[in-house]
Amino acid sequence: MKQRIWMLPDKSEFLRQRTHKVKQVGEAQIQLVEDFFDTWETVAAYGIAAPQIGSPMRSFIWKGQEMEEPEVIFNPKIIRWRGELKDYDGCLSVPGFYCPTRRAEMIEITGLDAQGKSIRRKYEGFDARILQHEIDHLEGVLFIDRVDDVHEGYTLKEGPPNEEGEPTVVEAEVPPELASFIERFRRPIPGHALVW
Repeated sequence: MKQRIWMLPDKSEFLRQRTHKVKQVGEAQIQLVEDFFDTWETVAAYGIAAPQIGSPMRSFIWKGQEMEEPEVIFNPKIIRWRGELKDYDGCLSVPGFYCPTRRAEMIEITGLDAQGKSIRRKYEGFDARILQHEIDHLEGVLFIDRVDDVHEGYTLKEGPPNEEGEPTVVEAEVPPELASFIERFRRPIPGHALVW
């Protein structure tokens, strides 16, 4: 069933909780997988973590750059990482704000697939960033916690029409009220602390 995305400020307390490890993929987990896929069709995102749709299970759905279809992973754990990249981040639970964050350049994860089979994989670049973002959600960490400076961020606004007369979207400076909102809900993590 399609679920609504839980956002700040209303669901702040729930989004900040750590999720529970899944012991096995049973009926409740199968329902969560269905909810993930039903909800996936209604949003524009690279991933959705279980807390964002009101579930305390340690799981998320995501789609990497080379993947044809999204997949669900249970109990993801980062077991190795190296390097650091600072690039933009955004989140369905913190709509309208985008900002660079520091993430590991390469990660290796373990976990379970949607059928409960063990997986162990390596990811680099943008795919590694997506996975780190989703795993953060499972620890009660939001991307705004990894922002060095809120004022490095941006929001989006309607720009001038293009040559065909269609509307465009451009980056804009973060308004003071949005910056204050973000600061109010941040739990800063030192930029060098690539920990999960």
